Amino acid sequence: MEKKKNNKKKIGFMIGICALVVMITVGVIMWFSMTDKSYEVETVGEYQYFKLYKQEQYGVIDKNGNIIIEPQYDMVQIPNPSKAIFICYSNYQLGAEDYETMVVNDKKEVLFSKYEQVTALEFKDASVDEVPFEKSVLRYKKDGKYGIIDFTGKELTKPIYHSIESLSYKEGCLLVEQEGKYGVINIKGKEMVPIEYDSITADGYYEETNKYKEAGFIVANKTEQGYRYGYITYAGELILEAKYNEIDRITEIKGEDIYLLAFENGQAAIMKNKENVTPREYEEVEYIGNHDRFIVQKNGKEGVLTREGNTILTPEYDTVLFVNNGIQTQKNGNVELYNFEGEKQEYETISYIAVENTPFNIAVQEEQLYGVVDENKNPVLDIKYTYVEYAFDNNFIVTEGGKIGVVNSNKEQKIPITYGVIQKIQNANVLQAIDTTTNTTDLYNEKLEKVASFTNATVYVEDNYIKISTDTQRKYFDKQGNEIQNTSIFTANPLFAYEENGKWGFCNKEGNVVIATEYDMVTELNTYGFAGIKKDDKWGVVDKNGTILVEPSYSIDLEEPEFIGKYCRLNFGYGLVYYTDELVEE
Repeated sequence: MEKKKNNKKKIGFMIGICALVVMITVGVIMWFSMTDKSYEVETVGEYQYFKLYKQEQYGVIDKNGNIIIEPQYDMVQIPNPSKAIFICYSNYQLGAEDYETMVVNDKKEVLFSKYEQVTALEFKDASVDEVPFEKSVLRYKKDGKYGIIDFTGKELTKPIYHSIESLSYKEGCLLVEQEGKYGVINIKGKEMVPIEYDSITADGYYEETNKYKEAGFIVANKTEQGYRYGYITYAGELILEAKYNEIDRITEIKGEDIYLLAFENGQAAIMKNKENVTPREYEEVEYIGNHDRFIVQKNGKEGVLTREGNTILTPEYDTVLFVNNGIQTQKNGNVELYNFEGEKQEYETISYIAVENTPFNIAVQEEQLYGVVDENKNPVLDIKYTYVEYAFDNNFIVTEGGKIGVVNSNKEQKIPITYGVIQKIQNANVLQAIDTTTNTTDLYNEKLEKVASFTNATVYVEDNYIKISTDTQRKYFDKQGNEIQNTSIFTANPLFAYEENGKWGFCNKEGNVVIATEYDMVTELNTYGFAGIKKDDKWGVVDKNGTILVEPSYSIDLEEPEFIGKYCRLNFGYGLVYYTDELVEE
């Protein structure tokens, strides 16, 4: 009997342990779910849907030019063109709030009808792409308040906010308001900034990989003495209380550490995360990014500090200026030169700019005349030009007498100094030279041979080729300036623009003519399989099968219009892009 009792106790104990483990596991999962603030900003995959405009009403077409939603609405939003979610507005007027919305899919099924209103969250940034919306969530209204749902209709927040807006320069984060106070949630509905501030802005931090994702938040509350500012990281950590007169992030400094300028009573300190790098004693602070130094002003005098706050030059100078070969100071009329470590140098009237990965230096005289020297400062080009810029190899773009040309290190004039503009095409050993008196554009290859000359031309630089074109001409070149054919660029296309005797048509991959050369100009097939055909200053449309969808009849003031089906793309900027066929002059 005693043994059975012991077994029962052991079983009860094990059950208790298991229950405790389950409770702890559930608690950890719930805690992680509540505290996880990570999110991913969705990108647009293949564009499937586009806004249609006709008779002052909006609808939707697909990538084949088929009408999905008839143009019968005051406005249409397509928050993610790769997904069939369309928000259709009725009784809409700009600035008004008493409009009606209806969300439909590509089957014309009405979605999310239980809400009073559903809208896309539009970016307020001035510089937006063609999809100026949050691409995975929508704002809904219920009982006079707002929440967010995803595209499946899942409620990510309850309707508890008086307003929800996008946060400028911080895609994936939303500004929410309750009772006049603001906070930030992310697109998963998680709180990033508590709702207790009078003002919240993103700090503007940007880097190529994550874009604005690691930008933090400058928060503020209004006091009797004015606004007081604080700082919260992109992960939601408060590192500065809202007590400063001004806070600015030094966005040029990249990495995990956050560098801030925090002002109190007109005095600034440089801060690294929560800690002061310098005392709060400067009237002005300027970061010199290419030298990783700070110019600071104290009691009206200027000096130089490192990022770590170490003094390079004490604040005792009337002016401090970073020049090509050091730091130039002026004090009581005396000019001195220091290197970037603060060591005094012999002052020279000529400064030097090293040309990276070459033996050359651009020499700049005080009178702002330019030349070139080698690594030993031996003359290469005389200091006589009003400007010199390195091109490639041993070639330099020079300005003399208000005209521009190219001279090599042997002082040979490779391109005559007669142009108004010469510029190196990005990521290519090709130069674009423009005679501004005749608006003639000449293209020079890496051997500085002229390979094209067009009047009133536009040069387009793509990832793997360069295009130069006019109303009636077009040529393609590789990044060395060698002419290449469209068949080697647009390899997936079944048709290619083809020119003969000044007229254009289309041929196939084998070179056989599919559409006769009877047009003044044509475009290449675009991603969706449509091209433009031009005759007598009117444009029409052809598809990838060689079928003419629209005879040249559209009046379009575009060099290379883009079509989907019979509809032409018009872009008015700020995200206002739509397709229309209302292009025939009355």
